[in-house]
Amino acid sequence: MAERHRPAMSKRTTHAADFEMRLRQLLVEIGIDVLAHGGRDGDRPDLEVRVNGRLFAIELKTASENRVEVLHGLMAAALLQARRHAARLDATALPIVGVANLTDRSLDAVAEFMAREAPEAAWGMLDLHGRLVLRGMPGGEIAARGERIREAHRATLHDRDPFSDLGQWMAKVLIARRLPPELLAAPRVRVRRARELARFADVSEPTSARWVKLMRAAGFLDEVRGELQLVRVREFFERWQKKCGAQTRREIQARFILPSGKTHEHLESALAKFAHANTVAFDPDDRPRYDGEVRWSAGPRACLALFEASRALGYSFVDGAPIHLYLEDVRDESLRRFGLERAPADQARVRVIEPRWPEALFRGVVLRQTRTGNFVPTADVVQTWLDVLDHPVRGSEQAGEIEREAFARSVFSGSSDASRP
Repeated sequence: MAERHRPAMSKRTTHAADFEMRLRQLLVEIGIDVLAHGGRDGDRPDLEVRVNGRLFAIELKTASENRVEVLHGLMAAALLQARRHAARLDATALPIVGVANLTDRSLDAVAEFMAREAPEAAWGMLDLHGRLVLRGMPGGEIAARGERIREAHRATLHDRDPFSDLGQWMAKVLIARRLPPELLAAPRVRVRRARELARFADVSEPTSARWVKLMRAAGFLDEVRGELQLVRVREFFERWQKKCGAQTRREIQARFILPSGKTHEHLESALAKFAHANTVAFDPDDRPRYDGEVRWSAGPRACLALFEASRALGYSFVDGAPIHLYLEDVRDESLRRFGLERAPADQARVRVIEPRWPEALFRGVVLRQTRTGNFVPTADVVQTWLDVLDHPVRGSEQAGEIEREAFARSVFSGSSDASRP
């Protein structure tokens, strides 16, 4: 059986490397110590982590499809290898399977298999969109983008922040029907309750429920003709921008390793190679897909940012501004994927920003045809307005242009858009 599924288990492909990188990022974000990684010779596990003082040996397998028999085979193989490594390290085995889109149906199928075959084992699943589920862990289950399950009354400061990563994304989902799809990629649907928002925004129901309750209490969310809608939108945007503007960006200076032509053209061509629009039909049993959703073929997500994004969106106002790129992971290997390398300030041509809120950013990214003719992933109009407003190089003027042309008549007009189809 293992031989039959060997292609899906390969650990030496770029696809598998992307899963491993995503897993490391998620583990670090939720406070798990990653002690070692990169066991390529078979003598060590893929990752060694410590949770509540307990050492775990992780074996990661990746699947190109969500067929139940494939997932069962991968989990069984990962468990056997993880146990072999764990025995040598005096650790606990932690098999994990990565799938392109982790659905509840896939999770339930693996849970039933593990309950039958290895009821005492810890195990996990993840996808490249940031959903991670770990079960059988000390202190309880870890699920849904690193949120540890707690009783409802044990809310954290993160739970009380309407501008968390996923909180910002849910706000974009609710505002999407007031903006054309070429300016913001998001589901354009009527949302009647928190459970539907969780479904359409692809977040956990507890996350959505807490956010809706918080937004109602703050007076920014109301039910209008049976639909959840943002209200006092201008004030909400001002608070949103104040939160984003108060956070220091992780930004590095870079240049192209082999420069050719104008910097913005070179950058647009490099970005266009790795992104494409979603063309998959909606599947009620899978995670939501929506028109205009940008998919990355592999590697870290990236898009045009700030003034370059403004230009691509059609709101060019400031000439000669710095060229910015959002890159999910600013390590040297990620820079090289786009032909970039770190550079001293006097030689830099591109400012690369690692986003503080990657899901809020990358889920709303749009593909825009630029001056080069390429369709280039570009930060959405809401994100761009948030980013440029406080920029010292005429940022307030650029933001004012976006506000007048994109927000004034729709987002800030007070219209509920209830008449839209």
